[in-house]
Parts: sequence; structure tokens; C-alpha cells
Amino acid sequence: MIWSDIAFYYLLPLLTVVALWLGLTFGLIWLNRRGQWVAGWAVFLSLPVLIFAHSELLATRHDLSAGGAYRAFAAGMLIWAWHELAFYSGILAGPRRKPCPPDARGFQRFYYALGTHFYHQLSCLLELGLLVWLLQDASHWLGPLTFGLSWALQQSAKLNVLYGVRSLQVDLFPAHLAFLASYWQPGPPSAFFRPSVSVSTLLALMLWLSIGAHIGDPAAIRLALLASLLTLGALEHWLLLIPAPATVPAPATD
Repeated sequence: MIWSDIAFYYLLPLLTVVALWLGLTFGLIWLNRRGQWVAGWAVFLSLPVLIFAHSELLATRHDLSAGGAYRAFAAGMLIWAWHELAFYSGILAGPRRKPCPPDARGFQRFYYALGTHFYHQLSCLLELGLLVWLLQDASHWLGPLTFGLSWALQQSAKLNVLYGVRSLQVDLFPAHLAFLASYWQPGPPSAFFRPSVSVSTLLALMLWLSIGAHIGDPAAIRLALLASLLTLGALEHWLLLIPAPATVPAPATD
């Protein structure tokens, strides 16, 4: 394997996914910090982008080239970003819009938390079904896999923060969803953490290792894009182990 192969089949897909991930993430944060009204309008104004992303998946469903892989992956990420925006805007959140009762434990706590996300989960499930139906004759499934993995990684991370992790970034919630912080539980990782992070880490490793057998084939690009996505998702899980910075009390003033 030569350096050009490493750059083309490993580094370029990884850098592309990182750039797309960061760009969409910071874009969502910026929009939601503008307020619920702005975020809500952004959901409707971005509907043409959602339609375009679906049309891209249809247009590339038989395109097995490297360019087709990047287009399908980007389309899958755009669809996922739209659903995330719809959730954080509050339009597709859930019927429960109040804090978690302090005494809620176990399944009851999970039930209350699901109520805050129910419409989002339902819309993602319907979206995945739509993608499977639209692309049932496709030559590759990169788009649906991108969306499905993004959803699965997010659900895994949310279950971990529900059951307990050391690092919580509750300040990222927009004001209209601030009540969600009450469902996040600071503390040592739960029993769910180890299997959840192990699955994403091992899947990412397996995909990275499988790329070498496909050098020269655009299938390697598709594998690298999915491996990069899983790597970022696994990294996001591992970062949950980092303790949140302690709050330093302000000095007393006379």
C-alpha cells in the first residue's frame, strides 16, 4: 500500500466525515441558540434541503463510484441533521415537556425520558422505513446506513447519560428544552456503558481493517466513511468518561 492509497482510502474519507460532522453539529448548536422561533423556522425553511437529500439518495442508489459514495453519505447526514434540528427546535420532541420527577428510577425514569423524545424517535423510525422503501432496488445502502448508524449512536449515548456518566454538557440544551437536563444523571458509568462503547468501537475497528481488502475498489470509500462515522460515535462515548469540570465558587465580596 502506498501513501496515495492511504490518503485516498483512509484520510480523505475520515477528514470529510469529521468536517461534515463538526459543520452540522455547530450549525445546529448555533441555530438552537438563536431561540425556539428561529430554530422552528429553520426546520421549515430547510425542507427543500431534506427533499434534495432524498433525491440525492435516489440519484446515487446505483452509483458505485467514489463520488457516488460521498454524495450518498452527505445526503444521509443531511437527513439526520434535519431530524436533529426538528427535535432541538421542539417541533418533533415529545409530548412530555416537564422535568423528570426526582424520585423516578429504573423503567419509570426511562418511560418519562421516552416521553420527551417520542415524536423524534417515531419520525426517525418512519424515516428509516421510508429510506428502505425508496431504495429497495439500490446497489448500495450507504445512505440508509449513515442515517441508521447516526440514530443508533445517538440513542446509545442518550441511554448512557440517562443511566449515568461523568461528563454531562447540559448547557448545550436550548432554553425551551432545559428541562431535559433533569433526565441526565451524573455519576459513575452504568453497566450499559461497557457493552455500548465496545460495540461501536469494535465495529469501527472491523470496518477500518476491512478496507485494505478493497483498495482499488470504491467500496473501500464506502467502508471508510462508515468506519469514520462509527469512530466519531465511539469517541463521543469514550468522552463521557471524562469527569465534568468542578465548579469553582466565586470569591466572597464585601
